[in-house]
Amino acid sequence: MFHFYLGLLFFSPDNISLLQFEPVIYWRVKFDMSKKVFFCNCGAKLIGSDRLLAISAYLKQTGHPFTEISDLCGCSVDQKSETRDLFLEVDEVLIVACFPRAVRLLLENCGIDHASLKFEYLNFRELSNDQIYAGINLFFEGDTGKGEFTELQGNAVWPSWFPMIDYSRCNTCGQCADFCLFGVYQKLDNRVVVVNPKGCKNNCPACGRICAQTAIVFPKYEHAGAIAGADSIDEMAEQQRQQLDIDTILGSNIYQALEMRKAKRQSIIRSTAMQQAIAEREKALAEKSSKK
Repeated sequence: MFHFYLGLLFFSPDNISLLQFEPVIYWRVKFDMSKKVFFCNCGAKLIGSDRLLAISAYLKQTGHPFTEISDLCGCSVDQKSETRDLFLEVDEVLIVACFPRAVRLLLENCGIDHASLKFEYLNFRELSNDQIYAGINLFFEGDTGKGEFTELQGNAVWPSWFPMIDYSRCNTCGQCADFCLFGVYQKLDNRVVVVNPKGCKNNCPACGRICAQTAIVFPKYEHAGAIAGADSIDEMAEQQRQQLDIDTILGSNIYQALEMRKAKRQSIIRSTAMQQAIAEREKALAEKSSKK
């Protein structure tokens, strides 16, 4: 890839430098555009292992540049900088993964600005393998260049089940933070933030089910729909589902139920802190005894 930059050159009595004054002429000319496929080999196996293996084999057979990410969800938490750097190496990106809305949230969590790159998506939860192969061929149409195959391995032990918040829908009511028993959320600077993704209970999407704005996304939610990050949301159907879920999970008195959840969470936090303090005390006593 070749880039050419031109700026205004300013002179001073002591030196010559490229200074940031307005107006500044700044041209960026690209003589070619680099393309790359990123394939999430989904740790949750949202599609069959045979399909995942077939997609991986097809990409290797084409010879086009692609990176296979063992689990995009996990890497967006544990390997943010590595994930971000891989994406920022290229100009045009084709992502073979789950719902685009979920993927966008995961990439934003890595600090990737979608305005800086050209993104295309192939959703393997909705497309067949043949449709995915056709999309890959179309992406590289007219591009005869070959590239390398690289891998990014995530943490195979952690199931990487956690929520993402779609701030375009969130109204900062804080109901999710009040409901969660595991300290996943925190209210910070007039917004709710996921501060402890690894504290989330595996396969528990309850906070997403009761979110009135459908703003909580669990990318690995197996039943698809808005909670899984689907881009097309049937607002009426979601409202009906939410009401049923709220009645089932929280009962008729929502505020009382949330207050009880908050109290229970505080009890869990105190119990955890006490257990940690006891463990530290026992460790200190053991170390003191071993020195005698």
